[in-house]
Amino acid sequence: MSAETFLLRFVDGELAALDVERFRRVVEPYVVAGAPDLGEVLLRAEDGGTAEFSVPADGAGGVTSLTATHLSTGAVLDLLARLAEELGAVILPVGGAALILHEDGRRHLPPGLREEAIVIAPTGAAVTEAIARS
Repeated sequence: MSAETFLLRFVDGELAALDVERFRRVVEPYVVAGAPDLGEVLLRAEDGGTAEFSVPADGAGGVTSLTATHLSTGAVLDLLARLAEELGAVILPVGGAALILHEDGRRHLPPGLREEAIVIAPTGAAVTEAIARS
């Protein structure tokens, strides 16, 4: 999985700020390069898999997206799923359906993402399977 994958939070169909402090707390044990403040950060999961995250500077509405690139398979996808759960975010792979962790999250998606959204368990295996299906 090397394509960009986004973590986005929606409320009533609109982008909403992500809790960047919670992101920092979750990823801090996995950081091998960069800082989970702003900019680029490289994470390594316990099985050696890696992912790069881009944390943009806060805009007027706060940080509304995180971009993951160069995602390995394995435990790093578990970390991606955990981040989505912790942040109340949607996993949105480029060219794929929105991955939501609870059916009630569908109503918060923009209309263009609602119908095709896939409800998944918060696990790396579920992320992998859903991306392969979409």
